[in-house]
Amino acid sequence: MPKFDEVTHEKSAKLVRFSNGTLNNDDKRHLILKQYSCTGAAKTRVTQPNKHIVTAEINSRVYVGRDYGDTNRYPTEVCDYYLGVHNKKTGKVKVMPAQLIQLDPIVEDKQAADEVDMSQKNYRQKLDALTKEFGSGRSQRAVNKRERNQLDDEMVLKTTDSVVSNAKVEVENKPESEAPVSEVSSIPPYNKDATSPEQVYNMDDIIPPPVLSSLTYYSQVFVQSTRDDLSKWHSENKYFSIVLLFLEKLSLLENTRLLQSQYLVYLQCLMQTFLMKGNELRSKFPLPKDWPAPLKTHILTTFTLEINEPGRKFQRCVPSRMKDLLLSHIIVVALTLFKFNLSLDSLLKDLSISQRRLALHMRSLGCTVKKTKGLNESYVAVLTVPLKFPEIRAKADKKRIF
Repeated sequence: MPKFDEVTHEKSAKLVRFSNGTLNNDDKRHLILKQYSCTGAAKTRVTQPNKHIVTAEINSRVYVGRDYGDTNRYPTEVCDYYLGVHNKKTGKVKVMPAQLIQLDPIVEDKQAADEVDMSQKNYRQKLDALTKEFGSGRSQRAVNKRERNQLDDEMVLKTTDSVVSNAKVEVENKPESEAPVSEVSSIPPYNKDATSPEQVYNMDDIIPPPVLSSLTYYSQVFVQSTRDDLSKWHSENKYFSIVLLFLEKLSLLENTRLLQSQYLVYLQCLMQTFLMKGNELRSKFPLPKDWPAPLKTHILTTFTLEINEPGRKFQRCVPSRMKDLLLSHIIVVALTLFKFNLSLDSLLKDLSISQRRLALHMRSLGCTVKKTKGLNESYVAVLTVPLKFPEIRAKADKKRIF
C-alpha cells in the first residue's frame, strides 16, 4: 500500500483543463504551455497572494486561464486542492498544494486587419464610413442594407460562367443510366458488384474507425447490461425501442458484443440527432456535452451545414438532402445489426415518420420491402444481392391541345 508523505507548501502544482473539450494525442505533441507570475513590489506583500496567468497554444488557437479575478473558476478561498504524485520505486505518494485553472479560447479581433486605408476609398465609401460612425440609426440601417444587397458585377459574371461551364461538363460526362444528384447524394457509398449483403455498405464509411474507437467507453453500459437492466430501461423508455430490441439478442462473444454495443451507441446518437428540431441545431454546439468529441464532429460535419457569413451570426442548418442522408445511415446501421432482415415497426415508432416514406427510403437503399402475413400486419425490409435500385422515371410531358 502506498505511503503518504506530509503535505509540503514549498511547491504548488498548476492543473489546467480546457473549457471546450479534451486533448487528443496529436494535440498533446503540439501543445505549448506558458506561465506568467506576478513579480516586483506586489509579490513582496504577504497579505496579497501571488497571481498567475497560464496560456496554451494549439494549432494557432490560444487559450488563457487565470487563478484570480472573475474568470477564476476554482477559487482557493472556498476550498483547497491537492495533487498526489505516486513514486513507483519507493511506493510513496507525495502530496502538494494544487491550483486548478480553466483555459478558455480567445477569439482575436480582426477588425484592425480588415481596415482599409481611407485614401484608397472613393467618395461614397468615405460617406458611408462617416454615416456608420456618426449617422442616425435610420441612416446606418440604410447603409448596412445597401452594402448587403450590393454585388460585384465581375464576381457575378465569373460565378455564372463557372456554373454554366461546370454544368456543361457534367452533362457531357453523365452516363445515361445515372440517377439524379439529389437521389445519389442521400445514399451512402455502396458496392454495386457485391456478392453478399455484408459487402454492399462498408461500415468504415458509415462509422469511421476513430469515431468507433471513441465509443468504447460509452458502450460499456450495453456490454455489461443484464436482464434487470433491460427491464428497467424498458419501463423508463431510456433508449429507443430498436436499441432495446437488439439488446435482448446481444452476442455472448466478447469482441462481437463490444462491436455490437458500439453500433448501438452510434445508432442511439444518430436517432437523437434525427429527432432534433431545426431551431435546436442552429447553435454552434447543439449536441449533448457528454457525447465524445470525435462523434460530435463527425455528425455535425456529415449531416449539417455551417453558414459563416462576415458580419452575421453563426448559423447551422440541416437541408433535406442531409436529413435523408442521416436517415440512410440509421437504416444501414440497423440493417447490419439485424443481419439485413429488419422489421419496420420499431423504426416507425422511434423516428415518428410515415410508413410510406420509410418504405421508399428502404427501397432507395436497395432493400426489398415485404408485407408479413398474419393477424398483425407489418413490413420487413430485406437487403439482397444483386442490388436492385428503383428506376427513376422521367415525368411525362403534358398533352397539349394545340
